[in-house]
Amino acid sequence: MDLDALNAAFALPNVLRFVEGQGGLTLIEIDNGPAQATLTTHGAQVLSYRPTEARDDLLFVSECAYFASDQEIKGGVPICWPWFGRDPAEPERIIHGFARLRDWSVLACEMRPDGAIWVRFGLGDDESTHALWPHYFNLWVEVTVGSTLSVSLTTRNAGDEPFTITQGLHAYFKIGDPAQTHVLGLDGCRYLDKAADAPPDAAGVQSGSLGLEAEVNRIYESVPQCLTIEDKALSRRIRIESHNSHTCVVWNPWIVGSRSMPDLDDEDYRRFVCVETVNAASEVIRVAPRQEVRIGAEYRLESL
Repeated sequence: MDLDALNAAFALPNVLRFVEGQGGLTLIEIDNGPAQATLTTHGAQVLSYRPTEARDDLLFVSECAYFASDQEIKGGVPICWPWFGRDPAEPERIIHGFARLRDWSVLACEMRPDGAIWVRFGLGDDESTHALWPHYFNLWVEVTVGSTLSVSLTTRNAGDEPFTITQGLHAYFKIGDPAQTHVLGLDGCRYLDKAADAPPDAAGVQSGSLGLEAEVNRIYESVPQCLTIEDKALSRRIRIESHNSHTCVVWNPWIVGSRSMPDLDDEDYRRFVCVETVNAASEVIRVAPRQEVRIGAEYRLESL
């Protein structure tokens, strides 16, 4: 993308600018007083967010992550769309859909009255998307960087026929030590167990908080709107408030998983947990012609 044109159209002096990042990707750097953040037009993805008073970033990005126009970035908040996980119609296709591999257009960058920065990205269908998914659509990702971080994804059916989607905000949260990290708020929720060693169709019901002691790859159903990651090693809580989502995925690949993924360091399982705001499994979203649907999450850091 033309950095000069982007800066001329959207830069906010001393607050927001466009720069070239690793692999030639276009980055948006934000430093607005309440927080610092980095976004990229590749996948409309948030890569970093740190409130001014926080010692550590909210988000995790692997040092082995790929930064290339045809690759996903392992970390931050990737957008999964129009399917979450494997495409149910064609399971051999790329996992989590194509939205996170596309270059999105920047539509707006604004400073809100409270000092928060609002960025809007857009993506529409074209011949290349029709080859993968034969529907007409408009997508918008909106990111608000302030004392909290908010991310939303809006889907508009621009065609004359209904379609169905699954989707998600695949957030990677930085942690200090898995042995001192727990996910709170899922007690009593039924889950589908997708861990590598789980038998087919394995399921269970969460009892108490969820600790990280082995591979975790669970789709939780009928989850509450608010979840919490308690991280004693970093002396903080991460509050997650989801909107228009009743399923949640918790993922940590553990030792074997980290070692099997070239874009993760062998020890990265110690450094992150994904708690993902999704519509997945049985929560399939039908979008009627000209209808819009939205999924979103707000993330807040608190000290222990």
